[in-house]
Amino acid sequence: MGAIARRRFLAVAGGTLAALLAQIPARARNDRVYRVIWVVPESSERDSVRKVFVATMREHGWVEGRNFALEVLATERDGSDLPAVVDQALARKPDAFLAWESIAQVIRSRTKTVPIVLVGALDPVKAGLAVSLPRPGMNVTGIAQLNEQLPGKHMEILREILPRLRKVGQLVDRNSSGCRIAEAHSVGAALDLGCTLVPYYVSNRADIEEAFARMERDPPDALLPCPTPVLFAFRDLLFENVLRLRIPLTSYVVGNVPRGVLFAYAASLEDVYRQVAALVDKIFRGAYPGDLPIEQPTNFQLVVNAGTAKALGLAVPQSVLLRADRVID
Repeated sequence: MGAIARRRFLAVAGGTLAALLAQIPARARNDRVYRVIWVVPESSERDSVRKVFVATMREHGWVEGRNFALEVLATERDGSDLPAVVDQALARKPDAFLAWESIAQVIRSRTKTVPIVLVGALDPVKAGLAVSLPRPGMNVTGIAQLNEQLPGKHMEILREILPRLRKVGQLVDRNSSGCRIAEAHSVGAALDLGCTLVPYYVSNRADIEEAFARMERDPPDALLPCPTPVLFAFRDLLFENVLRLRIPLTSYVVGNVPRGVLFAYAASLEDVYRQVAALVDKIFRGAYPGDLPIEQPTNFQLVVNAGTAKALGLAVPQSVLLRADRVID
């Protein structure tokens, strides 16, 4: 090989090597394993979205077990040990947290430096987790999964199924600022449809039981949830009672729509966790969370549980079934 040919070969080989190195996260080339800790309510379902998150991280060059690790820490059913769980997580020196808004508030109260990526939030600004959505300005970014239009959308679908819808109940976690925000949005949506919103304030199992005792005496036409660890923890109690009292219940979680839920309308969880993984990738590459805009979901889904409708004696109109992304028997 002549001198000119050698120089050409080395230039091509060097360019190829540089291109390959560019695909590897710069901070991962030192063989360090970056730790993501996901703090969740004890009863939350996470296997499917965990797979999506890990697969998307791999697409960005982060391979679980090689240069990044995902650990899941769960609280007790009532969330009473959340502060202790967060302290345990911090002792493991994570490079990023994944958390729902209410859990992120506790994490943020204990660290102003470790990045926190929201996997769902009602209003990060009002929750004290961001200065603004375009520029959070703190150690927090992520996905604002719910917005003020969602309660109205739930009520519109309910009105199609229940034309005489007048009184809508809502279970509200009195300790959650996010739930209070959702309640305010729901009040406005109810007024727009000529309905009345009746809140049932809960923070533990006893409160939920008392709420259903009230509903038994004076039932609402339908029931909206508020996404909160308390209702996740005691969801079996929730589903049992809405079926017993024959009260249609909606959900903001489309991943699993169990018997007891009439329909779910919310952001696609798979898409949300793809967005979350992309944000974690940017942080691991050196971006500051406070400079990364808090994003909105890009895809919403409607899932109808036909089995619940049958148990409640309801006929779901064809107009709703045709719009559904999935119908569960």
